[in-house]
Amino acid sequence: MSKKTFSAAPKPKQQPTDDQILAFERGGAGHDTTRADKPVAKTTPDEPTKRLSLDLPASLHTRFKTACSATDRKMVGELQAFIELRTQELEEDAGITRK
Repeated sequence: MSKKTFSAAPKPKQQPTDDQILAFERGGAGHDTTRADKPVAKTTPDEPTKRLSLDLPASLHTRFKTACSATDRKMVGELQAFIELRTQELEEDAGITRK
């Protein structure tokens, strides 16, 4: 086995400055970026949930996921808000009243 030689020792990465650390702490990962204008699903925490599976064309899924990501929204929240709104419309059309 041949002997390895090094001309120079590896240098450690430069540590971030105090200003860079403070900037990260103020606006970096882990900070809540939710906005008040987002639709919020109206589910009570005590209510049991049911899973819904749905087959979508890949292109529509990609468009929806991209649009949600670009507007900082969760896909599940958008779907819940849509289903709630559409259910109300269908109930009105059918003459169903909720107590």
